[in-house]
Amino acid sequence: LQADLLLPLFSRKPRRYQAIYYILTGKRTVSNLLAGLTYDLLPYFHFYPKLLQADYQAALQQLMSQQYLKVQSETKTIRLTALGQLTQVQLLQRQIWPQTYDYWRDGDWQLQWERLLLSVQVISNYQHQQRHYAPLATQPLVQAEIRQWFYRSGRRQQHQFVKDLIATVTGLPKDLADLLANSLRSNAYAGTSDFQLGLSLNLTADELSLKRVAALSQFMHAVTFLPQQSPLRQVFPAAHSPLSRGAEHTYTLWQAGQPWSTIVQNSYQKEGTLLEHLLEAAILVPDFNFESLPLQQLIAVNPESYFAQRLSEIQAQRRKND
Repeated sequence: LQADLLLPLFSRKPRRYQAIYYILTGKRTVSNLLAGLTYDLLPYFHFYPKLLQADYQAALQQLMSQQYLKVQSETKTIRLTALGQLTQVQLLQRQIWPQTYDYWRDGDWQLQWERLLLSVQVISNYQHQQRHYAPLATQPLVQAEIRQWFYRSGRRQQHQFVKDLIATVTGLPKDLADLLANSLRSNAYAGTSDFQLGLSLNLTADELSLKRVAALSQFMHAVTFLPQQSPLRQVFPAAHSPLSRGAEHTYTLWQAGQPWSTIVQNSYQKEGTLLEHLLEAAILVPDFNFESLPLQQLIAVNPESYFAQRLSEIQAQRRKND
């Protein structure tokens, strides 16, 4: 992990460095999600799911030794120094960091990248009558999805797929379009290796990966404007609810107007867990109604409770972000 690439995650104001690690690796708790909301880092939830704690800590130590970050041990927080702020600005000006990426809108970027790679590979090899090849996607889920897509509509709409792909890629800023186009490959088209791309763009391997996510993010956004029947759009599954399964169930019952006492009585989970489900919804659901009468009645039961206090924090932070 290239240490300086973590600088956009920090601010001149102290931030809980462990909460940032949990955000990056996708540990879903109310505390971590609220930290993501407060730090404006929710879009980067699950951004580095395989990041090891040891590697993260080593990167922080390096940034502190370079005097980019200053730790406050008592509060377990880290803030940017003046030098760190300057370096952060310079990094963002290079347009490497994917500032338009949003996990909740774009999905898991690693899976989306594999979907794009494999769909292009499958169509290209089919058109060039290449039947035996190793799939570029390593995730069994993605392989199964693209296989189903190909036999359902991809093979029949192969020419439309190519047309939509070219139009979408060329509609991106030129540097991102070139990066994306040169990253695609198949047996018929070898493409450009990451090593060659990095050399040509003067980017390290980690910088190239981040810039590719930036390109993918804008590409995914452009794909949403294609017609529903577009074979390219069908490669990418529709966005799911941002809520976890348990929170989705609780929130659905709540939205349906079930009394809170009934939800608690019929659930196998503790009331505290169900209240955390509502807090998760308050953080992640765009149109969450903070002013609803049932919610106000629930708060009134114990205005000093953890639930009431966190809900107030979430509402205040969402107003600030808006």
